[in-house]
Amino acid sequence: MTLSPRDRILDTYGLFARDYGGWIAVGGLIAVLSEFSIEAQAVCSAASRMKRSGLLVSERVDGTAGYALSADGREILEAGDQRIFASGVRRHDDSWLLVLFSIPESERRKRYLIRSRLARLGFAPGPAASWIAPASLAGEARTMLRRSGLDSYVSFFEGEYCAEGGSPHIATTAWDLDMINKLYGEYLATQQPIFEAWMAEPGADRDAFVAHMNNISAWRPLPYADPGLPPSVTPAGWLAEEAREMFTKLHRQLRPGAHRLYLATLETAARR
Repeated sequence: MTLSPRDRILDTYGLFARDYGGWIAVGGLIAVLSEFSIEAQAVCSAASRMKRSGLLVSERVDGTAGYALSADGREILEAGDQRIFASGVRRHDDSWLLVLFSIPESERRKRYLIRSRLARLGFAPGPAASWIAPASLAGEARTMLRRSGLDSYVSFFEGEYCAEGGSPHIATTAWDLDMINKLYGEYLATQQPIFEAWMAEPGADRDAFVAHMNNISAWRPLPYADPGLPPSVTPAGWLAEEAREMFTKLHRQLRPGAHRLYLATLETAARR
């Protein structure tokens, strides 16, 4: 699995550094990401760009240069936690969130920004130039738009879909359910064998670290592709709950060894 240095850095902070004060020495970060054959220059360049974009802040601890998460970076990771590590319990109702926005022509670029951010959360284009999602996403959408300075352009409406065909019709029209279910199946096909092998014979901490990082990377897109569609609108054979259960079990199985490797790597790097 090939990810950008930026993505690996963000995962390192999200999965590990936050549990240990949130700061990583530059040398430690380079050492940790060498497990994925990412060169030191690529790590430094990516971290520097993340600092300029406001995700990281540079700090010295006992004279050692390093980076910590900014307030925005922490908020972004915490928002991701809510989606990625959610219990997976889907609302058993057909309440929908309808989003409308009005942008002056002089600020038309903000139309694209709002659409792209709603799509990133799992919203789908709805009728009459609206955007639609399960009503449970209201809080997350408001927070995201506020953080982006776009909330004043947007109106939210919550209710039931009453047209002929009901909620199943709007769901099959707005989302590609077959594609989403295929993604769940692909996740299970790649990660379930890893879990079964680990249960039969746990591997080394280094293997746990790599598999732990790869598991989060493989899972992350799915809770956004499927914004928590209720059971009433999903087809038979929907794999969401099975896939989430596998993610949770594998996460718990790999986490202890991954953290041991992370801490040992930082300790070794600090002695150099």
